[in-house]
Amino acid sequence: MANKSKELLLDNNNMLYNQNQQIENIVTTLAQTNQTAATVQEKLLDQGEKIQNIANTNKDIQRETRRVDKQTNQIIRREFYMKLILYLIALLLFAANIIVLAIKLSKD
Repeated sequence: MANKSKELLLDNNNMLYNQNQQIENIVTTLAQTNQTAATVQEKLLDQGEKIQNIANTNKDIQRETRRVDKQTNQIIRREFYMKLILYLIALLLFAANIIVLAIKLSKD
């Protein structure tokens, strides 16, 4: 009976030792997981900042594009009115030539 109790105590002791080893392994794994999570969080924050910077740059580009579009439309509008004025001047000159020619022909 003493041997059985001794064996039982040894078995319990071995079981406790094994459980302690498992707990130590779990604690080590948790520490590694925590470190990995901290590293991932740092990288995510860095990527979040990069994404925010890209979004701000994109907004700046959109704003600049709108400004350039307005300027382009103004230039196109000016070009149209200049051509219109040139055609009107050419038409008026042609009409003036016809009137001068008609006056010269009527005097002869």
